Amino acid sequence: MKQITMNKTLVAMLAAIGYAGAAAAHDINGALGSAAGATDYYQVECFDDGTGPAEHLIVKIKDSTPVAAPLVSVQVTKGSIARNTTDAVDGNTTYSPTLKVKGGNGMYYLTVDKTAANAENYNIQIHCETSAGQHTGTFEPVRLQNQ
Repeated sequence: MKQITMNKTLVAMLAAIGYAGAAAAHDINGALGSAAGATDYYQVECFDDGTGPAEHLIVKIKDSTPVAAPLVSVQVTKGSIARNTTDAVDGNTTYSPTLKVKGGNGMYYLTVDKTAANAENYNIQIHCETSAGQHTGTFEPVRLQNQ
């Protein structure tokens, strides 16, 4: 009997942790190679997780260390919609201006690139939101290309 109670408690705790994690932004930590044309490519899907259908995807990027000449950018596309944001200051703690790409539920594609040669590291925060601004279903990003 004691074992069953502990198992139920553990399952409840893990479910609560998973639910809390679902309400937070999703992070992508990546690195671009030294070639000037290096690009990374991701897909992420927004869906109705019971909170409501996604109205838009929120995206922002931060250029991490090393502090080098190139600036990093992320372009987001969904159907005929395309948006871009760039982190204008390398190596600080501030993200780029936030993108709000209104494409509803479905697959969004993110292309990460830089302005010149030299290796760069980056962090992207993404999450899907309803029209009321509530976090809704956001599948973990899938990397399709890594250069």
